[in-house]
Amino acid sequence: MTRDEYSVVVEMDDDTPVLREELEFQDFSSGSGVGGKIAQDKQQTSNNSGFSDATFFDQNRNTRNEQNVQHPIWSIEYYSQYFDVDTDQVLLRAAKSFYPKENFSEVVGPNPDLYGPFWISTTVIFLLFVTSSIAGTIASLIDRKDEDEFDFAILSFAVAAIYSYSFGIPLLVWVTLKYFGCKPSLMAILGLYGYGLTVWIPISVMCIVPNEIIRWTLVITGFAISGFFKTKNLYPVISAAEAKTSRLILIFILVAHAAFALLLKFEFFSYPTNNTNNN
Repeated sequence: MTRDEYSVVVEMDDDTPVLREELEFQDFSSGSGVGGKIAQDKQQTSNNSGFSDATFFDQNRNTRNEQNVQHPIWSIEYYSQYFDVDTDQVLLRAAKSFYPKENFSEVVGPNPDLYGPFWISTTVIFLLFVTSSIAGTIASLIDRKDEDEFDFAILSFAVAAIYSYSFGIPLLVWVTLKYFGCKPSLMAILGLYGYGLTVWIPISVMCIVPNEIIRWTLVITGFAISGFFKTKNLYPVISAAEAKTSRLILIFILVAHAAFALLLKFEFFSYPTNNTNNN
């Protein structure tokens, strides 16, 4: 009896591998086993590879569209991207306009801005109004006049003059270069003219000194520094035009710059006195 039970047990053990092999074969063929699951995963990956690539490129395209959202030119959002700079960048770019040893495009890189040009222009307007008023008061005291030369009308003139030069002239230069086949960047030219006004900030303060020789020297110095800064950085773009056209454009830029410097001298830095001891 024990032998029969043992034989039964042996028979069951012998049948078990067969059943397992049948189960494994059935699972593999039906795709429900481990091998079938891998095959199904490969098949799904193969069938969905195009969709996955399309999704990837769509995501990249959507990311670029989010970063470069097209806004109307009259909207605030359009110009906000040109104000994405910090104080250190603005100060560095302003400092480089004093000593234009390297190209300004290398300093700015792919991130031109309007923040610096706007605030530098506004600062120059404020200082011209304040320093010219102080200089007028000093001239009145030297002439022993009771009336004060403080005039708010000069503020409106400063706004018109500075903003016209820092934004109007660059636009005209850009249109001209575009017309003659050059490839100028409007933001780069605006940056040159805006940061080029930095030199007039200390000059406007120093021109309070009631001496015409010192004032003329300061104005000529400012004209030379800012003029060299503009022409040095604009010349590679201007030279793309014909030789005669390039010279004419360069002459126009220098004449406009000289006219601006003379305007500052005679309208804001000129306070002659009747005292012969002060030129």
